[in-house]
Amino acid sequence: MSEHYCPNCEEKSFTWSIDEEVSLNTVWNCSLCGFQAEENESLESVCESCGTKNNIHLKSSAHNFCYCTHCKKQTKSGEW
Repeated sequence: MSEHYCPNCEEKSFTWSIDEEVSLNTVWNCSLCGFQAEENESLESVCESCGTKNNIHLKSSAHNFCYCTHCKKQTKSGEW
């Protein structure tokens, strides 16, 4: 599994996992800062900044946001 840059600490330590017994959403976790968020894969979209389809919709305990795993840009996201 490849590591991505964490939207919280910006280190390359952000990985995903799926446990269908716990949640139907993909769970992302940072092994360095402990940041955790759920991804709704049905909402994946094209990043407005870089044009790649790497814009994932995340829900953390603090807020909902979109995060591009390619260019690392964060934008606000609505409820899902």
